[in-house]
Amino acid sequence: MKSYQFTYQTSITFDSKVSDHHFKLRCLPYRCKYQTIEEEDFSVSPCKNLMRSTDGFGNELIFGSTCEPHKSFTFASRGIVQLSQHLIVEEPNNIFRLPTILTEANEEMKKFASDVCSFETNIVKDTLSFVEALHERMKYESSSTTVKTSAIEAFTQGKGVCQDFSNVVLAVLRSKGIACRYVNGFIPGEGESHAWIEVNDNGIWYSIDPTRKHLIESDYLKIAQGRDFNDCTIERGVFIGNALQHKNVHVTMAEI
Repeated sequence: MKSYQFTYQTSITFDSKVSDHHFKLRCLPYRCKYQTIEEEDFSVSPCKNLMRSTDGFGNELIFGSTCEPHKSFTFASRGIVQLSQHLIVEEPNNIFRLPTILTEANEEMKKFASDVCSFETNIVKDTLSFVEALHERMKYESSSTTVKTSAIEAFTQGKGVCQDFSNVVLAVLRSKGIACRYVNGFIPGEGESHAWIEVNDNGIWYSIDPTRKHLIESDYLKIAQGRDFNDCTIERGVFIGNALQHKNVHVTMAEI
């Protein structure tokens, strides 16, 4: 088991003042057997009311609001987490076998997957084989998609970012009735958040990074899990005002 220190900060600026700002945040580590939280702290500004809860997928939630007019909004989290091998023995909820708007597979995707592997004997091994083949079909390209881009759209255009590679793999697995879920979190280094998947093979959840093409061992920090990106958004909110906004995200994670 290794210990990692992480920091996360999002700063949102508005070109004119907004008010009655209500928000929901997922920026704290997920509680599970391979993540032991040693220290944890967070801050939100501006904010008058703050509450904590969990959602239906077990993700840590921070709710809050502020009525005062403001042109910037910042939230941050930090902590120290011990990470062990990414394995969870648990029978899957069948909801993770069902496609979503972002994780549907078309016939072209199904044929592409069938030409690579069967997903019948060793799901983890076949998933990794499919990921390798997918990188011959798709390339990583920053800013080539948005959070609303579906697996079909990313596969068709042949490029995307981490959430798109994850969505395509989820779509193919679910088309074969295999339970799998989307994960959002942090990886060692400096930058932004990252997306990967978990797949259930004979009652055990395994973590796989479709973007980096490997089985995850122990150095990824899970923040949220769900059916797709929409269940794992780090920040979501509404406010009164006609303002354009600019977001800046910064993540650091290092072994200590």
